[in-house]
Amino acid sequence: MLIEEYFQKVESDIANCPYIFESRILRDKRSLHIGIIEGEISFPDESVLYFIEFVNVKEKMERYKYSYHYQDRHGKLIFRYDMAPHHKEIDTFPHHKYISSMGVTESSAPDFAKVLDEIVDSIE
Repeated sequence: MLIEEYFQKVESDIANCPYIFESRILRDKRSLHIGIIEGEISFPDESVLYFIEFVNVKEKMERYKYSYHYQDRHGKLIFRYDMAPHHKEIDTFPHHKYISSMGVTESSAPDFAKVLDEIVDSIE
């Protein structure tokens, strides 16, 4: 896959999500297969998803970095997925999810569409 195709897939996921109020997306193409996509997505309840993905999509999805930070209208964290290497006690290290009501939990790296689905489920 080419990085442009991956960027288009993420933007298509955003366009097809019925609950998105506004989005701002930045693309940074590093090569034919490597790039960074980041953005801010607002929802009707004024919650916001901040995300960044630094990926290589040449043969399979390889994430060099990712973060999906979802917060409510007051800026309070609802959940965040990332791979910052600071929770070595987690079996899925460095991948983890922080949930405001539970703390740090094990998690594999979700794909972007799964994160949007999780947000839609919480809004509904």
